[in-house]
Amino acid sequence: MRPQATIRAESLTDQVYSLLEREIVEGRMKPGERIREKELSQRLGISRTPIREALLKLEMAGIVVCNSRRSYNVRILTAADVREIFEILGILEGAAVTSVAQEITPEDMELLDQYNEKMAETADSGDFHTFGAWNEKFHDVLLSKSRNHCLLEVCDSIRRRIYVFPVQPRTLSHLIDQSVREHMEIIRLAKAKDAAALGAYFRDTHWNYQAHLPYVEEVFAKAPVAPREGAEQFQRLRRAARESPVVGSKRTRRKALSPVG
Repeated sequence: MRPQATIRAESLTDQVYSLLEREIVEGRMKPGERIREKELSQRLGISRTPIREALLKLEMAGIVVCNSRRSYNVRILTAADVREIFEILGILEGAAVTSVAQEITPEDMELLDQYNEKMAETADSGDFHTFGAWNEKFHDVLLSKSRNHCLLEVCDSIRRRIYVFPVQPRTLSHLIDQSVREHMEIIRLAKAKDAAALGAYFRDTHWNYQAHLPYVEEVFAKAPVAPREGAEQFQRLRRAARESPVVGSKRTRRKALSPVG
């Protein structure tokens, strides 16, 4: 009975994770918004334990941040964050595809074409999350050839952060057009098994921050944040934590013994 309970608990945690991620993707939870465990518990009719576990997973994925009061806010992804993500992915993916270029098979090429076509089809739907999912599959075709599961997990986790937040349809259309064109060049280089050129293209073009700057500024510099629970409230919470007396100090004990009111 004990193993079954564990399976159910993990499943419930995953369901809460997916629910919160979807609400963030669809813009129902805005960057900076506080996530209230009690309200979620009441709305979903479950205990706080799977909610806390899901929030911890979301924090590890870089989707939410834990403040000093052990409560969570939806992460506000800045242009500086995106720059760091692009730099990391350019280095990691560039090195990976360079090492596996000679191992790419005709079956891999078919998958690359298929996934790129699926990405192009999302241009009219405005579904950034689906676009990101197909993009992840595209990249994984090449990265999985390295047989380095740690590399694959790290790249997927970092890349996924970009695709969690909602994007306006007009911006998404431009982004998809650019991504599909770049993927076509990746497919061409992969087919030619040109390892040096393929790695350089990932590093210097596909994950080039300056080349994607208009998209980054449109999405992350102008993204709506929670009006009363965004960055300002987050900073107030951090200041309050720094200014609060240390637990166990004389000041704290005197305050605890003082009559209320």
